[in-house]
Amino acid sequence: KRPKIDLDINFEFDSARLTPRAQPQLDNLGKALTSPELSGAIIMLGGHTDAKGSEAYNQKLSERRAETVKKYLVKHFRIPPQNLMASGYGEKGLKNPADPYDGANRRVEIVNVAEKEQASNLK
Repeated sequence: KRPKIDLDINFEFDSARLTPRAQPQLDNLGKALTSPELSGAIIMLGGHTDAKGSEAYNQKLSERRAETVKKYLVKHFRIPPQNLMASGYGEKGLKNPADPYDGANRRVEIVNVAEKEQASNLK
């Protein structure tokens, strides 16, 4: 019964830099994560790429994307880094498998992993 977060932060091709469109999304996310309902929750930041490029390159790029989102939330909202788990999945888990090169596949997914009560037991 955790509060659900359904949000993708999208990236340009071959980039781990935040776009101007992503910053308002991250600001809203940061506000939500510091709200009483989600403060202290453990959040998974899952980086993804499209299928262009090598598997090894896409893996590293997806990790950089997840870390970019994590750094933004830590810096701008002072969310404890241990509450944000950044992980890269490369080109695995395409959002649009019918078009592996679609820009929708270049993203970081946000998943609420544990409530703050559960999170305190994990630390």
